Amino acid sequence: MHFSPATRLRFAFGYALRHLLISVCVALVAALFVFGLLYPPPFNSILGVGSIFFLLLAVDVVCGPLLTLVLATPSKSLRERWVDFSLVGLVQVAALLYGLHSLWAARPVVLAFEVDRLVIASANEVQTETLSQAPAELQSLPWWGVLQVGTRKAKDSDEFFESMNLGLGGITPAMRPHWWLPWDGAQAGIQERAKPVAELLARRPQAAPVLQAAMAETGLPVQQLRYLPLTSSKVKDWVALLNAEGQIVGHAPVDGF
Repeated sequence: MHFSPATRLRFAFGYALRHLLISVCVALVAALFVFGLLYPPPFNSILGVGSIFFLLLAVDVVCGPLLTLVLATPSKSLRERWVDFSLVGLVQVAALLYGLHSLWAARPVVLAFEVDRLVIASANEVQTETLSQAPAELQSLPWWGVLQVGTRKAKDSDEFFESMNLGLGGITPAMRPHWWLPWDGAQAGIQERAKPVAELLARRPQAAPVLQAAMAETGLPVQQLRYLPLTSSKVKDWVALLNAEGQIVGHAPVDGF
């Protein structure tokens, strides 16, 4: 049976629109999973996952309905249309699952105190082969959320220079489980190294609006807030806001060094 181009286009557009609505719903669920579970604030910004994820979704959401628009035609039988749509859907799902798996493999898993800063390490940065050498409660990586750990000092000069060389290659103690310590053991160092937020405000007046907004979210006065630089392999210009007990109560995209 022959159909005019206009009839065929209206038919295909109807299917493509339904496909787009389904794709958008799936994308929203995926976004909740990624930004609500794997990369909650501020990790999504610190690890730079937002642009990668939305590019993945844009390709996945747009390409599926476009393929449907190309393939759908009233001249095909119902069975043929179901085969076409099923194949397109399988390709979409496979691409989305691959992208989500890649994001899960790079999820933040460790928040470590290193000498004078807090460092976020992702799952694919951690040297998992040495996990068995970490303290018992730190020998497995979480499926989501982060382990809060301290890090020890080098045992001798050889280990110190080895650590320096690894650090120059981007492998910090936060990524080496055999250097981890329980978080409680890091509190003394955190209290010693944390500085008053008022000092950061005075040193970086151009960042005052951002800092003041972050402080307002903590509900604490500036006199009770301190900070440590917060870094990852991607960025170095964030700070963690701490209360008087050394607990993390907020974050701000400000260079703390």
